[in-house]
Amino acid sequence: MATEVVWSEKASSNLHHIYDYIASDSQFYAQRFVAKLASSVETQLKNQPLSGRIVPEFETTRLNFLRELIFKGYRIIYNPSKAPEKVTIIAVLNAKMDVPKQLNQKWIID
Repeated sequence: MATEVVWSEKASSNLHHIYDYIASDSQFYAQRFVAKLASSVETQLKNQPLSGRIVPEFETTRLNFLRELIFKGYRIIYNPSKAPEKVTIIAVLNAKMDVPKQLNQKWIID
């Protein structure tokens, strides 16, 4: 049975921001990029929910269970604690961002 992949409100918002940023140059490429990112991540997590690496910044913290996938310069951070039934994508961040700085109360780690 395939794992259910759930996108948190924060992760969905991140995708919209990525779309808007790319769409300022080309709506076509923005749509294509976001669709490929979402499709690639969902396919991988449905079939291999623990395939991502542990988020290095969280290795020695209480969030050491979080994992991430990398897609073309973006870090997709997800919670696999309910795998193999379900994984929750909690954020999609540019790889240049300081992840701990981005973490705040708005991240719902379900």
